[in-house]
Amino acid sequence: MMTLTYILGALVLLGLCIFVHELGHLLGGRMVGIKARVFSMGYGKGVLKKKFGETTYQVTLIPLGGYCQFYGDDPSEKRTGESFEFLSAHPLRRIVTVVMGPVFNLIFGIILFYMMNLVGYNKETSRVMIPPEMTSGEYVSPAYTAGLRTGDIVTGIDGKAVKAFTDIQTEVFFSEGKELQVAVDRSGEHKVFSVKPRGDAGESRFSIGVMPYASGITVTRTVKGGPAEVMGLAGGDIITKVDNVDVHYPSDFSDYLQNNIGRDVTVNYLRKGDLLSATIKPALSEIYIIAKDTDKKEMQSFAGNEEFKKTIEAGGVRVDGKPIKTYGEFLSDVEKSKDRSVIIDVKDTRYEGKLEIAKKAMIGIEIGVAFDMVHVKYGVFEGLKQAFIEPWEFIVVNLKGFGMLFSGELNVRENLSGPIRIAKIAGDVLYERGIADFILLMARISIILMFMNLLPIPAVDGSHILFYAIEALRGKPIKESIMIKIQTFGILFLIVLGVFVIVNDISMLPVVQNFFK
Repeated sequence: MMTLTYILGALVLLGLCIFVHELGHLLGGRMVGIKARVFSMGYGKGVLKKKFGETTYQVTLIPLGGYCQFYGDDPSEKRTGESFEFLSAHPLRRIVTVVMGPVFNLIFGIILFYMMNLVGYNKETSRVMIPPEMTSGEYVSPAYTAGLRTGDIVTGIDGKAVKAFTDIQTEVFFSEGKELQVAVDRSGEHKVFSVKPRGDAGESRFSIGVMPYASGITVTRTVKGGPAEVMGLAGGDIITKVDNVDVHYPSDFSDYLQNNIGRDVTVNYLRKGDLLSATIKPALSEIYIIAKDTDKKEMQSFAGNEEFKKTIEAGGVRVDGKPIKTYGEFLSDVEKSKDRSVIIDVKDTRYEGKLEIAKKAMIGIEIGVAFDMVHVKYGVFEGLKQAFIEPWEFIVVNLKGFGMLFSGELNVRENLSGPIRIAKIAGDVLYERGIADFILLMARISIILMFMNLLPIPAVDGSHILFYAIEALRGKPIKESIMIKIQTFGILFLIVLGVFVIVNDISMLPVVQNFFK
C-alpha cells in the first residue's frame, strides 16, 4: 500500500504539473494561430491516439512528462512559410506560445491555493516550544536566551504578521543573521524580544531554536506482539498523559517509563478525537546503541524486541557479515564486539561503529511529536487575495534561495532537487500528511516549474523568450550558426545538470545511503 501511494503521488504530481505546462503551450499557440502537430502525455510511442483537426493527441505507456510539438518548430526541417508554422510566425506570436506554458503553471498553482483556502487545511501553529535540551548545555536556543519560553504564541516578526510556524521559518531562514524583533502572546500578555538567529556552520541557513508546540506524542507504529499492541494502542494515536503527567516530547515519555520500571502505567491517548486510556506494563528490553565516531555525535540505535527477534529468525540480521540464527547467538557475538567497531545489518539498514548495550523500559511503540495545528480557512474574497499572496511570497523565497545557491551560501547538494527526490517528497507528503498537504505541495511544485522555465538558460522557455524578443527588436532572427552553438551549449548544460541532480537524488535515498555505510 505504501509503495503504491509513493508511485501514485509521483505520477499525479509530476504528471499534472507537466500536463498543465504543455497545455499552456498548446492553448497559447491556438490564441495566436500557431498549430500543434502532436500533444503528448509522456514520451515515446503513444498507446492511445486520437486526431482532432490538425493535432494528434496521445498518451504513452508511462504518462510522466510530455510535450507539445508544433508545425514548423524544427529549424532543420523545410517550412512552407504558412503563418500557422511556429518558426514562420512573428516572434511576438512565438513569445505568447512559449510564455503561456509557465503562465499556466502559475495559474494552476493559484487555483490550487484558492481551492484549499476555501476548503481549509491544517498548518503547524505559531505557538512554539523549546526542547529541554536547548535550554542548557552545549547548544542553547537563541530564542530561549532572548527570553522566549515554551507556550509563547509568536504573533509577528519585525512587524510582519505571523499566523503559522511556516511563517516563522521563512522569516528566520532568510534573515541573513540580523537581529529580529519577535512579538509574542504569553497568556494574554503582549511581549517583544530581540532574537539573533544562529547560522549553520558554513551556510547562511539560520534558526532561532524553536519548534511547533506539541500537546502530545504521536504513535507512528506499534511493534507486533509488544505490550502497547496487546493493550490496544495503534498507529495514529496521540498520547497526551502518562499517569496524569503531561507529555510533550518523546523524551518526556521515555524518561517517565525509565523512572517507573516494574509497575503498570496508565496511558491516556486520543484516537480520532476520542479520549481513551490503557494500562500497560513496560517490558525491559536491550537497546543497542552504535556510535559512528569517538565523540558520539553521530549515533544510531535499535531495540532487541520481539520484532527484532523475528527478523533474526527470518534470516534478516548479520554481524560483521555473518548470518545470525538465534537471538542468543546475536547477544554472544555483539558482547565479543564491545571494544571494537562492528557492522550490524538489520534487513536493508546498516549500523556501523562502536557498540554499547543498555536496558530500557519500553512498551513497543515508535513515536513522534504530535504538533498542535491551526485550521486555516478563508472566505471567497480573502481566499482569492491570499491565493495571490502565497505564490508571490513563494516566488520571492525561491529567488532568494536561488541567489544563495549561486553565491555558495547554500549547499547545492542538499538544496537542489530533481525528479526522483521530488517524487519521494510527493510520496512522503501523500502517505504521511494526507491529500490537503499533497495538493498544497503540487501548487508549490507548479510554481517552481514556472520559475525555473522562465530562467534564461539555453534550451528552456526563458531562453526562447529572450531570443524571440531580441529578434522582434532587431527585425531579424539571430544567425542560425550562433543559435546552434547556444542551444548545443544549453542542451549539454542541461544534460550535465540532469545527470548531477539524478545522481544526487539517488545518493540521498535512505536505501542507497545505507548501502554505502
